[in-house]
Amino acid sequence: MTSNSLDIGLVLCALVMGFLVPRSTTCAVAAVSEVLERKRAWRFGGFAVASLSAIVSLWPIAWFTGLPIHFAPSITPSALIILGGLLFGAGAALNGACVFGTLTKIVSGDTSYLFVLPGFWLGALHLGVTGLSVQPEIIANTGLSAPSLGPALLWALALGLLILFGWLFLRKGRADKAGSMAAIGVIGGLLYTIHPAWNYSVAIHDFAQAIVSAPQHMADGLLPWLVAAACLGGVTSTLAAGTFKLKLPSLRGSAGAMLGGFLMAFGLVMIPGGNDGLILFLLPSLIGSGTLAYVAMNLGILGTLLLGRAMRLQKLPA
Repeated sequence: MTSNSLDIGLVLCALVMGFLVPRSTTCAVAAVSEVLERKRAWRFGGFAVASLSAIVSLWPIAWFTGLPIHFAPSITPSALIILGGLLFGAGAALNGACVFGTLTKIVSGDTSYLFVLPGFWLGALHLGVTGLSVQPEIIANTGLSAPSLGPALLWALALGLLILFGWLFLRKGRADKAGSMAAIGVIGGLLYTIHPAWNYSVAIHDFAQAIVSAPQHMADGLLPWLVAAACLGGVTSTLAAGTFKLKLPSLRGSAGAMLGGFLMAFGLVMIPGGNDGLILFLLPSLIGSGTLAYVAMNLGILGTLLLGRAMRLQKLPA
């Protein structure tokens, strides 16, 4: 496959991802809220479907085709992983949505969420200007690069779990959600394993860093096209579904989005990729630190939501 053909394929994948995200259950904040308020975990089940679908589809592609698929690098466990997860989770809760959830809100017409973009920018710019070193140690991951008995057994286990989750979703009349999350796992997994830095949060981070280190241009010429394709797919999806409704920004929502974006910018460096990167890249690559970061992220979301709830209760008249 030529480089141009691969680039076109990636842009088409980003377009489809943008279309699928608003029709799926991709927001980490909504998943934690579902457990907290409704005592249900269907959104977390959807994340499991996405990760398992990525494993079932991408491992054989990596083993038996010539596509340039790369598994996520191993990340040395450290306090930065936990801190990064907590900061990203807190930022997502303050914003009201994670990276994918924010995209859904924006392409649905809620302009308050646009303020997460300057928040990301300022956070990344702060990291660049101060020279703050918060990126954990990363080493190459070669454990899954070739088929062997161990990975083959794990692949079979993932397939069995995927079938089980699919059956559970089907029983509850949620087959469409499971199908959307499975498609996100396959297509999003392809994007991450071929072009790990592809979403809008990475684009904003790179633009901010370019001011400090290389003002003349961005190193990744394909990235803006991937982001534009995802946004186009998202807007097309919400317009087709009739869910697009332009909503003017509110002061509270805009402030929360900007502060949340600022914190998430730190988390994205400490744990490469936000919620989407963890679900579609690190976890399908069996990165242990990815599991640690995922747990910390959800604890950060939960703690921030509980703190917000407690503060609201204190303000209520006696």
